[in-house]
Amino acid sequence: MNMGSPLPPPIAEAQFYHWFWILGVLTLAVTTVAVVRRLRRHLESDVDTAFPSAYYGLLRGLGALWLLDGLLQAQPLMITRFIGGFLAPLIQGQPAFLRSLIDVGIRVWGINPVVWNECSTWIQIAIGFFLLFGSAPWRRFGLWLSVIWSVVVWVGGEAMGSLFNGGSWLDGSPGSALLYLLLAVLLLQPPAFWRSSRVTKTVSYSMAGLWGLSAFLQAWPASGFWQGQTLSSYVFSMADMPQPSFISSPMYAWAAQLGSHPARWNAGLVILFALLAALWIVRPRSVVTWWITALVTLSTWWFGQDFGVLGGMGTDPNSGVVVLLVLGTYAQMIALPVLGHAVWPRLFAKERVRS
Repeated sequence: MNMGSPLPPPIAEAQFYHWFWILGVLTLAVTTVAVVRRLRRHLESDVDTAFPSAYYGLLRGLGALWLLDGLLQAQPLMITRFIGGFLAPLIQGQPAFLRSLIDVGIRVWGINPVVWNECSTWIQIAIGFFLLFGSAPWRRFGLWLSVIWSVVVWVGGEAMGSLFNGGSWLDGSPGSALLYLLLAVLLLQPPAFWRSSRVTKTVSYSMAGLWGLSAFLQAWPASGFWQGQTLSSYVFSMADMPQPSFISSPMYAWAAQLGSHPARWNAGLVILFALLAALWIVRPRSVVTWWITALVTLSTWWFGQDFGVLGGMGTDPNSGVVVLLVLGTYAQMIALPVLGHAVWPRLFAKERVRS
């Protein structure tokens, strides 16, 4: 099996970046022309009334994530070590059908890693530009492209979020690509859907499902989280990534605690995730629910997922930032005063009913 680029690293990188900068200049020129034409025709003012403002915030957030993912794919290590350092380890411990799919992807990628990395980079950048700067038809095209590419990445690049191989929310399971897919499907819904209560119900039920699944995965005995060094070893490996000490030092401290009391910490995580699932079912419009979810998501995005992008081999910011984006959109949709002075007297008040 070809575990990297068949070309020497300096040559492979030179070829990749030669075309990367050419395509980058062309993309920038085309985007500038398109944006100027839209501004001249005042299309923005016509389109912005179709959906609520929260829709456009979520759309631009997803576009920014795809753009960042494309730029991360252009890192030097992605050109020379993507197969051996990223794709090949995904096969270990996966069911036969998934191993076969990933193996096909590795063999295809190995034919010409430079070309495939260039294609992957620009597909993701293109999705980002379509969502951020495109007119309504191009945004819709970008969303459909996001759906298709998310499936490819989720299966071939994330091994279905390690759902079949000891996945945990701490490492991003069920996978950021799956969350991108769900966001794209949500954004493809018509304006009538976005101006009804169905969109907020969809988000709250999805949050309950995500945290319920996270509790189940964390509690699954076969994953080995209840004993040994499974959790602590993973966090130690993330802390060892090249990164500032103010990020890694708290992770080292937490990893040491996980190693000393694995069952106690895992029980706490299971209870916490299950509590979040319950809160999103019974009190989805509560400021308490929102803040607990935001704090847990931010903490696990740091102490488990390590922000996803550090170390030179990160392909995306991982799942935590996607949930934070959704939380921000949800708060805007239901006008939740998460930072207002009126929040604190109403923390445990009866939830407001929206018609």
